[in-house]
Amino acid sequence: MSDLLSIASSGVTAYQRALATVSNNIANVNTEGYTRQDVTLTANQPRQFGTGYLGTGTRFEAVQRQYDAFIEANLRKSSSDLESQKPLLSYVNRLIDVMGDESIGLTTAMNRFFESARDLSSDPASVVSRSIFLRDADGLAARFRQLAGQFDMLDNETRQSVETDVGQVNALTSQLAALNKQMTRHTTVASQPSELLDQRDLLLRKLSGLVEVKTEFETNGAVVVSLDQNILVNQNTARALSVQASVVEPGQLEFVIDPYGSPEPIPGITSGKIGGTMTFRDQVLQTVQASLNDLATTLAQEINTVHRDGVDAEGQLGGDLFAFAAGQSGQAAGMNLLIQDANRVAAAGQFRVIDAPLNTGTAQARISYKAPTFEGPTSLLGDLALAQTPQTATVGVNMSVNQPFASLGLVALGTQDLSLTLNNPGEGQSFQVITRDGRHLLGTTLTAKEQALLVQKSNGLEAGATYSANGLNATYSSANSPTYLDMDIFMGAKAEVRLEQQFNLETGEVLAPIKRSAELTGSDFVSFAGPIAANTFTLNGQALSALNTTGPLQLGDIVTWLNGQSTQTGINASAVAGQLVLSRPSTNTTDDIRLGLGSTGTPQDLKKLGFDTRIVIAGSAADDLLVFVTDRSSQPGTALVSAQFAGIEGDAKQALREGPMTVKFSSSSAYQIVDKASQTVLAERQLTLDPSSSNLSLSYRGLKLVFSTAPKAGDVFTMDSNKDGIGNNETLLQLVALEDQRLMPGGLTITEAYIERVNLVGNVARQAAISQQALEVVYQQAQDDRDSISGVSLDEEASALVRFQQAYQANAKVMQTAMSMFDAILQIR
Repeated sequence: MSDLLSIASSGVTAYQRALATVSNNIANVNTEGYTRQDVTLTANQPRQFGTGYLGTGTRFEAVQRQYDAFIEANLRKSSSDLESQKPLLSYVNRLIDVMGDESIGLTTAMNRFFESARDLSSDPASVVSRSIFLRDADGLAARFRQLAGQFDMLDNETRQSVETDVGQVNALTSQLAALNKQMTRHTTVASQPSELLDQRDLLLRKLSGLVEVKTEFETNGAVVVSLDQNILVNQNTARALSVQASVVEPGQLEFVIDPYGSPEPIPGITSGKIGGTMTFRDQVLQTVQASLNDLATTLAQEINTVHRDGVDAEGQLGGDLFAFAAGQSGQAAGMNLLIQDANRVAAAGQFRVIDAPLNTGTAQARISYKAPTFEGPTSLLGDLALAQTPQTATVGVNMSVNQPFASLGLVALGTQDLSLTLNNPGEGQSFQVITRDGRHLLGTTLTAKEQALLVQKSNGLEAGATYSANGLNATYSSANSPTYLDMDIFMGAKAEVRLEQQFNLETGEVLAPIKRSAELTGSDFVSFAGPIAANTFTLNGQALSALNTTGPLQLGDIVTWLNGQSTQTGINASAVAGQLVLSRPSTNTTDDIRLGLGSTGTPQDLKKLGFDTRIVIAGSAADDLLVFVTDRSSQPGTALVSAQFAGIEGDAKQALREGPMTVKFSSSSAYQIVDKASQTVLAERQLTLDPSSSNLSLSYRGLKLVFSTAPKAGDVFTMDSNKDGIGNNETLLQLVALEDQRLMPGGLTITEAYIERVNLVGNVARQAAISQQALEVVYQQAQDDRDSISGVSLDEEASALVRFQQAYQANAKVMQTAMSMFDAILQIR
């Protein structure tokens, strides 16, 4: 009887606890992180009766969590992946809304700017059109600033979001460390309270939603959490995660574990909510910001380059139209309009062409300028190009029978105070100085063979250049000089007025120098055979007469010969220590001495008198000059040339603007280009067909004239510097042309580059949306897998409740039966 009662009693107790467990599951059906619990019942040890065993009932063994570590880890991983896409998609969509918005995006503002430039190009003199152009230019700069401001807002917002999420990570890791401490009370995970383990898994899932972590579980259920091989939580210790601005890369964020203890940098976080935000910042936002800054820089540079090249309404060269604020160089946020005065808009080109009113032809000319490129040298040869005062340089050049000349390079326009010396020239050697258009300035008249060799594009001459020796070795004059462009250029031996520095004997103070008359001294004189032909030499522009002595000429003979012509030359000759000395009267402290070569003289003749031949340019070279050494000895030879110059100043384009030029047609195709001020013939050529328009055209030093029809003989066109700033809309046309020029990387226009960037951001948004949809499916599957094992199903719990209730009632009935039987026995008398 007692056995029956004890068996029933054990069953009642066991199923009472089973009912309590089921009830707990039902009560926590909506509790976040709750894991379904199940009871384990085990039969009691049976007892032996005779040869057999009888059962002794059941006992409650444990409450078990329905938990699968693999499924739980998979849920955390899918949660990290899904959460990484949510902020990325959200922020990218906001970025697209900003960039594509008509009131903020760039496309509309750029279209308005170029449209107003196009309108102004059709009426450059209109003050209204100039004002509208400035308004739209200011609007374009403002649009860059607005867009950059929106990007900065997103940058600040994402940075604050990351900082907030990092704070949540630290809060969660601290809670996990506290849970680990509580778990130290038990040595096995089976003995831990289920609720404690549920809380641990919930914290890990929340942490995985912020950043993907790796976990390792100890035997008592405590967890070790690591981030990219760096420990975050170990036992009851949590290490803080921090985020800070990068010192190396401005705008970047860096993550550090335990910043105030043992800092460990994290290379980068790419998963979880923080990873998604960082992906947006690093791969999308910063790329877009850099693209916007590049776009602003390129646009400002290209527009400024064109605008500086133009002329405003006051005839002044244009300045920069756009600039960047101090400390914001090259940044769209600092882009500003510099010009406020409509008259300062450089709408016109720096040159204009005017047809003479008496032209008989109907040809109209259009002028443009493009910096020219030439074949051949770009500077003096070798070390000569480095011979800037106080330096000097000497080079040797070789000549052969087949090539009896050598190029010494280019004396660039603007070269100051040049001196080129032909040292100890050999027989037949001479300098030749030629312009790019074949104007022969210094040297000896070229033979047909020499012309064919020297007047070539490969030597630096213009295409179509023709040779002319008119004005060869012309003598410079301070008034109405016959030299090329009135340039003070000379070949021979030259002495300047001397300056003697003075000092105050008492104080040592430097005083103004005293001028002394010029004095030209030769090297040691060596007698040579006469005679000297007439016009072998010139002295101060005067051709010297013949010295007909046929025997050896001594220094005294030369002195007597020169002094016999001192009335014409103004020069006194003397013999000093075996050297020929030419001097001005002591009262003449203004004029130099120039001993040049006449029509029959050579540098070797000048060397006989004790002087090397020099090319001297006083002041600035007025044009590009090509310098050669020729050798007519019909033998291989070497020439040594020394150089020195004060510097190179000036600009080729501005030099063209200094004086107007006329184009005079002698036929429908033949023309001369003449400098109007000096009446120097600069070029004589034939018209050519312009390859871009198939019209007749000409080019000179970068200037290009294109004619509507063929000019007639006698037609004259004047090219000048457009000083009133309204005669040529070339600058605005170039500005308008920037809209279609492929200035950006990848061969894109400015507008196309911006649209492409918007499209790239849109592609990121589409990819993020697709990824999010796919990851939502993965996450839901992982959640379903967990729910199938760990989730509470009311249907299943209701079924278990009924089953356990029936078992409980059945055991209670057994107890009642046992009690009834016991009572019946007690009533037996």
